[in-house]
Amino acid sequence: MAPWTPPPGLERAYSSLLKDMHLTLLSEIGARSIYDHLGRLTRDPELRALLRRLNQEGAESVRQLQELMRGMGGRPRRTSLRRRALARVLALSSRVLGARLVLRLCQNAEETVGRWYADYGLFLARIGDVERARECETLAVIKRLHSQALGAWVTNLRRR
Repeated sequence: MAPWTPPPGLERAYSSLLKDMHLTLLSEIGARSIYDHLGRLTRDPELRALLRRLNQEGAESVRQLQELMRGMGGRPRRTSLRRRALARVLALSSRVLGARLVLRLCQNAEETVGRWYADYGLFLARIGDVERARECETLAVIKRLHSQALGAWVTNLRRR
């Protein structure tokens, strides 16, 4: 099977999109790590259940994004030691700074990544790559839902 090649005249656009998606993938890997570490540290069973669910859904998002990137000729990373280490430090900082601040950072990150996916979907739709545009929109919706769930905790979690 021949490797995928972008449509003529769109090589630079797809190359640029893949670079952006690489950063998104690193963000997704970091988010999963934060949810995993924070979930192990929290004493609240409901928050632990939410973080476990976000981590599981994040695993699926990572898989979908990696597949999307491969389909466009990219070579996505499987993991990032740096992102995982930073996520652990951030989760541990919740002991001093409080979980609310860490959850707010996660909420903001989910919002941002959701906007990125929506932008990717819009770009892909404009150039006629409708199937990939739909995949990006699906990922954007997941990120918006994650942001809303985290926002509820940020709003209602007791301040330290």
